[in-house]
Amino acid sequence: MRSHHPSWLQSIWHRLRPPPKFIVPQKFNRNSQKVSSLMPPEDSGAWLLERMRQQIGLKTLAASRLLDFGCGVRFTQAILDHRIPIRSYTGVDCFAEMIGFLRSTVRDRRFSYVLLDAHHSLYNPKGRPLSNETELPLPLHAFDIVSLFSVITHQSPDDAVFIFTLLRRHTAAQGRLLFTCFLDAGIAGFEDRSPDKNGGRCFYNPDFLTRLVEDCGWRIVQRAPGDGPLIGDSFVCALA
Repeated sequence: MRSHHPSWLQSIWHRLRPPPKFIVPQKFNRNSQKVSSLMPPEDSGAWLLERMRQQIGLKTLAASRLLDFGCGVRFTQAILDHRIPIRSYTGVDCFAEMIGFLRSTVRDRRFSYVLLDAHHSLYNPKGRPLSNETELPLPLHAFDIVSLFSVITHQSPDDAVFIFTLLRRHTAAQGRLLFTCFLDAGIAGFEDRSPDKNGGRCFYNPDFLTRLVEDCGWRIVQRAPGDGPLIGDSFVCALA
């Protein structure tokens, strides 16, 4: 019997798939076009959460308190639409309108959101520069998992240091940090390869990045290659 064409199966799947329960305005979905063309944001979010769970080595996220820095909307969509068990989810982002939407729309008590008006040449040019004085209105040493998906991919080394140092204060003693990045062993340290040099696409030498992370008080415990376009190279870190 002749097999069905993959595109036909895909179209059937999209027609039969139930609509998402948590509706997000398109302007808040800032996934790359390559990722968006593969699957809806709630599905790519679920894929990333599962990848993170596996890399950290947990059987489930049900007991985890997750601090998601540079949160966007898709993890919220994934947890709600796919009913992913989690103890709590705290999202931090510099996109004020999006944070306002999430705060006013998500009624689940496990979720909370923080606006960090941090400067970024591409995403928040009018924000305040990160510094050693930058703080989050969150409890110290309270989070079992801290995630940085597609954040260090848009940061200079100086800002990356501020972020790694800031998040260390909020990580539990046995907690884990997972971040993704773009690596190139052929460069000396760091390169911003975006056309406008505004943090659109930042690459690091692996050894340079490792020293940077360790100097911020972290110990790298696991590293995994990227699985493009869904995820870049990733590191899991523990408190040193």
